[in-house]
Amino acid sequence: MLPEVEQLLTLQERDQRIRAFQTELHAIPDERKFKEKQIADSAARLDAAKTRMKEIEVERNKLQVDAQARRDAIAKYKTQQFQTRKNEEFSALGHEIGAAEKAIVLIEDRELELMEEVEKLRPVIAEAERAHKEEQAKLDGQIAELVKKTEHIQARVTELTAGRTALAEGLDEDLLDQYTRLFKSKNGAALV
Repeated sequence: MLPEVEQLLTLQERDQRIRAFQTELHAIPDERKFKEKQIADSAARLDAAKTRMKEIEVERNKLQVDAQARRDAIAKYKTQQFQTRKNEEFSALGHEIGAAEKAIVLIEDRELELMEEVEKLRPVIAEAERAHKEEQAKLDGQIAELVKKTEHIQARVTELTAGRTALAEGLDEDLLDQYTRLFKSKNGAALV
């Protein structure tokens, strides 16, 4: 076998390894983005559960204020009922008191529904926090591995590129140029 062909075969093997490492390097950012998206999704699920809990608390507070306002109105109506001397006014105030009491019952029912939802939501939030912490730790480790892998591959590419340069030094310029064009156009198989 001609020494130039042997040298080109060695060069091709080196170029193929460099290309494989570079392909792997180009895939790492996408993999990292995917892992970071998983972390963000986990955090979003946790935030959604916490936000719902806050919304429930705000709604419960509004309901409590509304119920208290209706209780105050009932007390006012009862005071007015004692002060009135007309039957129509007395019965109208009695009707207003009844309507306010029904509204209070509805408000209290809604408060109970919200309390049940809070009780169901607490374990969901606890599970979401636990899962988020586990995912965060796991994915942080995987991202650290990707960083190490990137550094290792870059070091190998640098090492192989330096060796490739040394291999290509003794070759004829035209032959090397033709090899480079074939390597690119034939997807890494210039010599077979």
